[in-house]
Amino acid sequence: MSVSFGIYIGCSSCCIAVHKDGKSEVVANAAGDRVTPALVAYHDTEVVTGLAAKQGMIRHAGRTIQGVLRDAGASEDEVVGQSGGGGTCKAMWEEGRGARYLVQRGEKTINVTPEDVLTHIFTLLKDIASAHTSESELPVVVCLPGWSGEGAVTSVRKAATRAAFSVMATITHPAAAVLAYGLADDNQRNLNVVVIHCGGATVSGGVVEVAGGLITTKEAITSTITAGDSITDILVQHFAKEFYAKYKGDPLENRRSRRKLYNAAENCKHVLSTMSTAQVYVESLWEGVDFSTTLSRARFDGLVGPALATFLTPARDAVQRCSLPLTQVHKVILTGGSAKIPRLQQLAGETFPNATVLCSLAPDEVLATGAATEAALLLARPAPPAANSPATPPSSTVPALATSVFCLVSEGDGAGGECTQRSTKTEGAECVFSRGTPTHARRTLTLPLPSPTPPQCRIIVFEAPDDSCLSQDTATTPLLEDNVLAQIDLTSLTPDSKQLRLDFHLKSDGSLHVALQESAAKINRSFVVESGRS
Repeated sequence: MSVSFGIYIGCSSCCIAVHKDGKSEVVANAAGDRVTPALVAYHDTEVVTGLAAKQGMIRHAGRTIQGVLRDAGASEDEVVGQSGGGGTCKAMWEEGRGARYLVQRGEKTINVTPEDVLTHIFTLLKDIASAHTSESELPVVVCLPGWSGEGAVTSVRKAATRAAFSVMATITHPAAAVLAYGLADDNQRNLNVVVIHCGGATVSGGVVEVAGGLITTKEAITSTITAGDSITDILVQHFAKEFYAKYKGDPLENRRSRRKLYNAAENCKHVLSTMSTAQVYVESLWEGVDFSTTLSRARFDGLVGPALATFLTPARDAVQRCSLPLTQVHKVILTGGSAKIPRLQQLAGETFPNATVLCSLAPDEVLATGAATEAALLLARPAPPAANSPATPPSSTVPALATSVFCLVSEGDGAGGECTQRSTKTEGAECVFSRGTPTHARRTLTLPLPSPTPPQCRIIVFEAPDDSCLSQDTATTPLLEDNVLAQIDLTSLTPDSKQLRLDFHLKSDGSLHVALQESAAKINRSFVVESGRS
């Protein structure tokens, strides 16, 4: 089986990606949209999901359920403290059974569980997935917000299974974002990555350390004070004031006109993410009066600028909790629909001045892409042992390097010479495996020889706590003998010898096997660094 899927589901939207022919790509729904609203509406004779449910909210808000992920597995206090957004159906608490929705369908009132609602959403995504594979089994990895509790994860797994998906795993936002951009493929150095998710209902900031393919979420903070819906609300208030100034009427006085204006404001927000101006038109907004206006991106930035600044607060707090200076963040990944706003991307770059802000992928498609990548990795794992084979007990620990491993080529000072503080500096060292690289791992280096080529040179493999020995300020730090793992002297080099090829194999037992080749002098040597040093 070569096709797998990744699904992101949040409070406001959901998205599905397929991994096929070696790449992950988000696929569109029947309407041609790559992101689907995570809404379900119970009409008198049918259940409507996705975009159709959102379009019908003006008439059927009381029978439309959104934000179901918040209610799945929520406690009584959490359910009672929530309100249905935009007049939508509010969850009730039923003793002994958890959150429930009471929905009026014709003359009957039905009892709907969050798991039922999630099943409708996954069924819609299953129909999308079925168009991209001929297999009956649909292997999937689901990406969920980091704040999702055990109850929510269980409900999501059950709903996906009921919709005919085969759930292999669930992952969180930070891990999915790192996988989507392929940052786990770099084992030359450790990366500190900040992932900022700007959803409709929540904004979260996470700190991830990537070391040798190992992804570790060090901290994650979620805020509900300001989110994507808050930006839309600011625009709604702005347009309502403009309408009142023109027509002396308040479009917020009834639910229908308020919903119309909200939809127009949300569309305006998305248009200004890619265009310099947006035309806003609402037919019969208030007492038959149409509303038309234009909003520029500059005016938009001025209106929402203070709110956008608060989007970065969870990320800054997460970095602070990790005792990590802002200048030591290497990458920033923006995800979520509101992350498409150019002003927010600019603020992220200013907050983390030494980091590269990654937004080449559509921010609202990143998480599904990362989940599909994880699904492909899980699908490629070896098959489980046969029933009569001894089972290997599961483990939550991963053996990894405690220090980074480097390789250095220097001119030799005589065969058999010892490495001392006076003889060797770390200038020109190349990182082989960064701290945290899990076993087992492989790496091949092609290192240039000194020019002009000396008759002999020395290959030194050494360890260090981090990659500080590669920086400009400390490149001449003396190499201590206690840090040296192996030292090989090469003789009989010829003037045609220009470079060395070294194949490093870090085995699961912690030993490091190195094969060294130089074609001009026909050198072919190998050596082993036993485990226990690093």
